[in-house]
Amino acid sequence: MNTNNKATIRRILFGNAIFSVLSGLLFTFFSASIANFLGAGASTIILLIGIGLIGYAALIYVNASRGELSRFFVLFTIIGDSAWVVFSIVLLLTNWVPFTVEGKWTVGILAAIVDVFSTLQFIEWRKM
Repeated sequence: MNTNNKATIRRILFGNAIFSVLSGLLFTFFSASIANFLGAGASTIILLIGIGLIGYAALIYVNASRGELSRFFVLFTIIGDSAWVVFSIVLLLTNWVPFTVEGKWTVGILAAIVDVFSTLQFIEWRKM
């Protein structure tokens, strides 16, 4: 992996970690308000997602900070982010969660942001 590619993938991973930890903190500390806004009704699930996002962010940060960046780990983040996007789409299409209109937009926008991270990571992963 060339030095430029290494720096680029690290920046993308750090961006992903920052976005994940901020989302996780919001989901954790404002789970009831967010559940109400989304129309999800289950603040415990939002809380658990928030805690999971904080852990995911820490995992990304620790691995992106290592001297040698693992190709396997980058693939892991691509798969994790892609799973988030697919699950978001499934939730939006199935109506398993009776999202409010605002909730649907929020889930869609968050999925689009996560998809950008996944796509950028994939592009750089292929260069590794």
